Amino acid sequence: MLQDAHRGADALSMQELQSRYDLAVALCPVPALMADVDGRIRCANAALYQLFGHDPGSLTGQAVEVLIPQSSRDRHPILRGAFAHQPAQRSMGQGREVFGLHVDGSLIPVEIGLSPVPLGAETEVFTTVVDISERRLNERRLREALDASATAMVLVAPDGTIELVNTMACELLGGAPRDLVGRNVDSFVPHHMRLQHSVFRQSYLSAPRPRAMTSGRELNVVGLDGHATPVHVALTPINGVGGQRIMATLVDLTDIHAKEQELQRHNARLSALNDELTQFAYSASHDLRAPLATIAGLLELCLEDLAAGETAETRRCIQDALTTARRNINKVEQVLTLARAGLDAIPDERIDLVATAQAIWDDMSSKWTTRPGFTIVTRGTAWLLTERPTLETIIENLLSNAIRFRDPAKASHWIELCFDTRSGTHLTLRISDNGTGIGTADKGRVFEMFRRSARSDGHGLGLAIVQKHVRRLSGDIRLDSSPGGSRFTITLPLRT
Repeated sequence: MLQDAHRGADALSMQELQSRYDLAVALCPVPALMADVDGRIRCANAALYQLFGHDPGSLTGQAVEVLIPQSSRDRHPILRGAFAHQPAQRSMGQGREVFGLHVDGSLIPVEIGLSPVPLGAETEVFTTVVDISERRLNERRLREALDASATAMVLVAPDGTIELVNTMACELLGGAPRDLVGRNVDSFVPHHMRLQHSVFRQSYLSAPRPRAMTSGRELNVVGLDGHATPVHVALTPINGVGGQRIMATLVDLTDIHAKEQELQRHNARLSALNDELTQFAYSASHDLRAPLATIAGLLELCLEDLAAGETAETRRCIQDALTTARRNINKVEQVLTLARAGLDAIPDERIDLVATAQAIWDDMSSKWTTRPGFTIVTRGTAWLLTERPTLETIIENLLSNAIRFRDPAKASHWIELCFDTRSGTHLTLRISDNGTGIGTADKGRVFEMFRRSARSDGHGLGLAIVQKHVRRLSGDIRLDSSPGGSRFTITLPLRT
């Protein structure tokens, strides 16, 4: 319409040309006004008067600043002067907030279009004003809906630029909206995957459809702080104003992975318990059958001796039967102790490893007339956060074995306990001795229940208990042995 008004301007008088411009403003379907280079309003249409609440005709001759909030009035003449120096069509309000001032003092969010209009030797400015209150309301409702989501949501432009993030995305990526919007989404992918991700993104845009990015593979996002988080990503194409966009929904898998790992640990413990149950069933049938048969045989002899009047022999057989029964009752109690190990929850304590080991050694070696040489070596910190009773049982059983299996053929007997935490991730505990050692045939079975050497007077449960306690602490145990002695190496994770 302005072009029609301007066409043939050379043939029209200034008054006729202004009339045509006034008509163009009046017929404009959106709020509009015409102002001179000094910012004085020459005319405005009914839609503009209705938008700002002024009486028809009351704005004529007033400065355009009357429609601008007080906070922006001081700098507006400077901006207006810059526009007059280099007039060109431009939009105001896209990408930033611009407000108009209603006559009642309320602010109206608007987008403003400016077009320079030559009028003889002068230039006037044709201005359109669009009320975007409804759009802002819808945007606010959309943002509230996105922020209410329990998953991170990121709106991405075709070139990979992030245009919108919700609250969960800010938490996941470690920044406020102002820190994230405008960045390329590729920058949040691990560095070694960025080039590939750019190619994947372009391929997706060629045939966009709702899909999951991480089916069958693991993907991490790297926040502004450098922290990598495992995520599941779903992509949804959105067609709207401004072209196609991609909504990426990211689900933080940290808790899920932790639960999966905990489930794996539970399954491992159940598998170990099943192994122990199988081993116990075998051991119970094999190792307890013989004592019961012995007791039964002794009782049969008692009956025969009673019938023959041999009371002394009967007494001896009963005494032997009692001795066998009591010894095996004790064995059953040890088995029950092993079965109960690891069932009760025990709080962690910060333990001084050296003081704890020394106290255990002093207590158990006090009954020996000749003590073996004992050395404690520490490499790294001497403190550990763990279950005190569980760790003490491990050390006590291993030291007890080292004491009992000394080699009488050697002039001196020594035991060394070493704590090594220099890795920063785990404790390596080594108990070494120069005892008799363990034969090659027995090495693979020393941790089985009731497995004991010919020189042992115990029940063969000590190392089985040690292994179970080590597993409880999420560690592992290894044996190295030769005729020169034995060394048990335990690895436990360090916890803070």
